[in-house]
Amino acid sequence: MKKRLLSALVIGTMALGMLTGCGGSGDTADDAQTGDDAQTGDSAQEGDDAQGETGGETVIKFGIHVANPAEQEAVTNNIVEAFNEANAGKYKVEFEAADTETHSKNMKLKAEDGTLPQVFWIEGSEASEYSEAGVLLDLTEFLDENADIKTALGGMEAAFLDDNGQYGLPYQCNVQGIFYNKQIFDDAGVDYPTDDTTYEDFIAMIGKLKESGVTPLAIGSKNSAFAMWEFNEFLARYGWEGSIDKILAGEDKFNNAQLLACFEKMQGLKDAQAFPENMATIEYFDAKQLFNEGKAAMFGTGQWDCAEFDENIGDKIGFWWGPKFTDADASQEIAMKVPSAPIGVSAKVAEDENLKAGVYEFLKFYYGEEAAKISYEGSIFPATNYEGAAASESQYSMNAMIEALGSGWASPKAAPDLTVPSAVQEALYDGIFGVLQGTYQPSEALDKIDAALANSL
Repeated sequence: MKKRLLSALVIGTMALGMLTGCGGSGDTADDAQTGDDAQTGDSAQEGDDAQGETGGETVIKFGIHVANPAEQEAVTNNIVEAFNEANAGKYKVEFEAADTETHSKNMKLKAEDGTLPQVFWIEGSEASEYSEAGVLLDLTEFLDENADIKTALGGMEAAFLDDNGQYGLPYQCNVQGIFYNKQIFDDAGVDYPTDDTTYEDFIAMIGKLKESGVTPLAIGSKNSAFAMWEFNEFLARYGWEGSIDKILAGEDKFNNAQLLACFEKMQGLKDAQAFPENMATIEYFDAKQLFNEGKAAMFGTGQWDCAEFDENIGDKIGFWWGPKFTDADASQEIAMKVPSAPIGVSAKVAEDENLKAGVYEFLKFYYGEEAAKISYEGSIFPATNYEGAAASESQYSMNAMIEALGSGWASPKAAPDLTVPSAVQEALYDGIFGVLQGTYQPSEALDKIDAALANSL
């Protein structure tokens, strides 16, 4: 696996070099969690070799996947500011900020030359590769020393546990599904979706909404990784969690009966004209704008858009996990409350006891109750659960999600798209949106995912 990571490093270095040689900026649409476009930015500081004491403070570098944390990851920025204020003169966290694509390349390069920041966000599909390359600190000791935090995590940490130990902890908790505008449903004379709404009901619902003159389900597939959210639930309800280990081990194929049925249901949404006509040429943010402006009845996303929906849709917002499938073998009582991509700690932190103590103090704060309250104030679900941290009455979108979570349904250990290697993840996105656009037939799309897996081994 170290070999795999080093290969990715070489590819990342070559790509970065080509961008520099061509004079390109390397700009990319940022992670959907930010809610804003990000500008490319190089890492502000070096990693382990730049840490130390400044003015008596031990400086901890935090590599983050957005160029402007104050605007694009305001909750994380507020948590860091609160920690710095509480620990003034002793510890100080400083961001190394870059857009998601540049950040990912930077972290791979730094992993190779030993200059990783002490704490850093990791792309979910790449996290296990860092672990197996031996560049991450095992956080088992941290959790053993902070039993209250382990309890508050409620098992979410298990998504980032392997034979090398606890290689990361969830950056946040992602709650994913479909938001809907109650006013649009009312105007169209369509009942709101419920926990018992079937796929057949969903198709009928789409038809009525289409007849009323609105786009039933806004999706922009130009950056398909940011338009995946509702389809994780589709995959989960067709047994993804129970079959993925066998598939990755070569004992089964992605092109199996259950996933074929799942992809056929996605094709059915295309046939029902659920999406914008220009879906292939618009981005996530364009699709979200359709929903915010009342031109689309539904939009698949997560809690990172809650504040925006509160502002634009207010108490008319609803939230739904998506349809149940009567032909699926797996349980349909599945919610999608899952850990987001992890943050990891550089293994080199263990070489400096003072620095390690500072990193542990930051993690204690980041996963503590005060930080959880800051998260809720910013309409973000923290990775932890504390009785004293909750949404306010005016946070309509979060409360709609909390109401949906009241079913008590189990969630998978991780979102399906974060359980596969990066090359397979890319093929999964391509396959799903190829089917939605009519480029691939379901079986063809699944064959391409199988081919990507075979080539990645």
